[in-house]
Amino acid sequence: MTREAGTRTGVRGDLLSCYTAAVAVLMETRGLSHRAVLGGQLFLAVRREGTRCEAVHQHTPLTGDGDAFTLPLVRRGAADPEEAGRAIAAAARRDGAVIVTGSTDRLPWLAGATPAPHWFAVTCRAERLEIDDVFTWSDDQGDLGPYLAPADARDLGPLAACPAPPDPVHRARERLALGTCDPGPAGRVDLPYQWLEFDPAAGRRVESRADVTLSRMLHRTAAAPGLTQPGWLTGGAATAALADLLEEAGRSPEVLAVQNDLWVAARGRALFREVLGDEATAVLGPAAAGLGDWLEEQVLPRWTGVVRAARYNTLRVRRGHPPQRGMARELRALGDLEDELLDRLRGCLASAALDGGDSTSGR
Repeated sequence: MTREAGTRTGVRGDLLSCYTAAVAVLMETRGLSHRAVLGGQLFLAVRREGTRCEAVHQHTPLTGDGDAFTLPLVRRGAADPEEAGRAIAAAARRDGAVIVTGSTDRLPWLAGATPAPHWFAVTCRAERLEIDDVFTWSDDQGDLGPYLAPADARDLGPLAACPAPPDPVHRARERLALGTCDPGPAGRVDLPYQWLEFDPAAGRRVESRADVTLSRMLHRTAAAPGLTQPGWLTGGAATAALADLLEEAGRSPEVLAVQNDLWVAARGRALFREVLGDEATAVLGPAAAGLGDWLEEQVLPRWTGVVRAARYNTLRVRRGHPPQRGMARELRALGDLEDELLDRLRGCLASAALDGGDSTSGR
């Protein structure tokens, strides 16, 4: 029953992380274009802590800012699976979708996966509850996802078990999953079964048209925003920090854990390219296609190469061999290209404004 996962919401799990894939399903249920919100954001911020790097992949938190869009989420918990299942089912029936914050080793469709947090959506259409996990992944252990299956409250409770992951890399990725240094609703509650649902206290507003939201996201991307918290680097400084980290792989192989954020960044650029070839035409005019072609030719292959090299070197280290060099050099080159990408985006936005094709500010 896996072929249909994501087709009704238009969410491509091969262009997202498991966190953003689940959030994207909720966005679409809410009438909010995930391609405008996620596909309009081109961003990477990193903060190094010893042999680890933490990363944020959105300049505007996925819970919204009250201006461009809003997605009020709250994390809930239960003491036992029966209570969790009933509450998850009730939230899905009330709101159309809910995110279960599970763990890979507790989910039957991810059998054999290394224990790590895994978010997936539970949707309700015509009173029918379904697990709709649109995320897809392939590695040396095989192909995972997507997964679509009917469910009831009794099934859902055990899937919401979320033991604290032992790996600090996994803990950091979940804490930062919603695009903010303050974990907010991504932060765990002190109960063994957990999920994310719409906050009923926040009410519901009518969201802007998708092209308006996308315009705001593109303007913010072009403005190259930073993070106010100390220690975070963005733009070329972020890729340089990652390159410095990977140069230490020979003597500190644990730095290769950053590959998780490398492939998330690569998927974000691939989604950006998809949006440039479609929805962004309404904002940028014909210049969108040219920018997308340049991105596909110059930037995406380098990101793909860096991700492959990091994955390959991780396997080499696991088998007792030293990592091969070259990853850091490619990342430094990527930093220059990403800066050029923003310059080109600014030029497209300026041309669209002169032509009268984009009347939406990037406030």
